[in-house]
Amino acid sequence: MNQLEKIEQQFGFKYPELYKCLYNDGMLDWKYEEAGPDWHSTYWEKFKANPPLLLLANGIEMLLFPNIIEEIEAFQDPEDYRAIKPEFQFVPFLANGGGDLYVFQFDKQCGEDVPITFVPHDDESATILAKNLQDFIFRQLLECVLNIDNHSRVADGDLKLNLSNMLKTHQQYLSPRQTAKISEVYKRDIFKHEHKYKTPLDGQFHGAERTEYFEGLISVEELENILRQEIGFEYLDYEFVYMG
Repeated sequence: MNQLEKIEQQFGFKYPELYKCLYNDGMLDWKYEEAGPDWHSTYWEKFKANPPLLLLANGIEMLLFPNIIEEIEAFQDPEDYRAIKPEFQFVPFLANGGGDLYVFQFDKQCGEDVPITFVPHDDESATILAKNLQDFIFRQLLECVLNIDNHSRVADGDLKLNLSNMLKTHQQYLSPRQTAKISEVYKRDIFKHEHKYKTPLDGQFHGAERTEYFEGLISVEELENILRQEIGFEYLDYEFVYMG
């Protein structure tokens, strides 16, 4: 019995087939347990040539399986500080390094599709990012080139080579149409773009217009259009209160 099967048996659910495929292909193994504090010096350059799942995406960290079990148990604990409402069935698989989690949301499963949801640790609202794991990967591969700066993992070394390597190891998990779109975006040159938006009426600036400036391969507007067209579904970017 492998790690996924043990977790499935312990908590009574079935992982999506794509996640099992990623596990069997070694795409979920970032070698954290083997290297410990020496991980970056031991594996970073080696992994850049053949990136495992979302290695070069912004702020993504792989959760170790013991941590996944701990988080599931915490979600189910009525004494947990988040006090998650019992109707929500979250199974985490990624983190962002700041205590926030990316989870499979099984209470919204539709057929084979299990939505991927972002669950922050310090906000009562969660956001559904994609209807399934494939679309989530597609989204992350585009979002990581929205704003490329010195802190971007894809910019560590040769940008174009990093992007080519990432697409090489991820394309088998995407549709041909998704692969073609990412390939087209990755071939572009970096350009400057801006995004104008209004702050929430109940926010700090009470509906004031704000402008963000980026340098990347895709604009905010184009990214939003692509996501609507290619992975749009009823709950895309739907926010909801998950804390009790």
